[in-house]
This record gives sequence, C-alpha cells and structure tokens, in this order.
Amino acid sequence: RLCGYPPFYDENDAKLFEQILRAEYEFDSPYWDDISDSAKDFIQHLMEKDPIKRFTCEQALQHPW
Repeated sequence: RLCGYPPFYDENDAKLFEQILRAEYEFDSPYWDDISDSAKDFIQHLMEKDPIKRFTCEQALQHPW
C-alpha cells in the first residue's frame, strides 16, 4: 500500500462491493499528498472500470512509474 490503507472502504459489505463495482475511490489528502502523480496515474490505469481502457500486463510493465 502506498498510502497505508486499501483503495475501497466501508464497514457495510454491500456498500463496499458497490464502491468496488463502480470503481469509486479517491486519493484522500493528506495520505496521498506525498505520492507522485506518476504513481497515481499507474493506479488509475490499473483500477479502470472499463476493461477495454484498463491497462494490460504489457502496458503496466511499460508505465514509467
């Protein structure tokens, strides 16, 4: 974990699963303030909801981060 906690969280499992299915996450301040834009870009591409837009393994390996 780059910031110390998972990208999705809710004490209610049903709400948690909804967040995951909708790919609803945020880079919360101050936890993500010191994380590079390149790292955030990499994560955004890996967690893309649309599988057509999501990074493939090859694309992930080519990312500069």
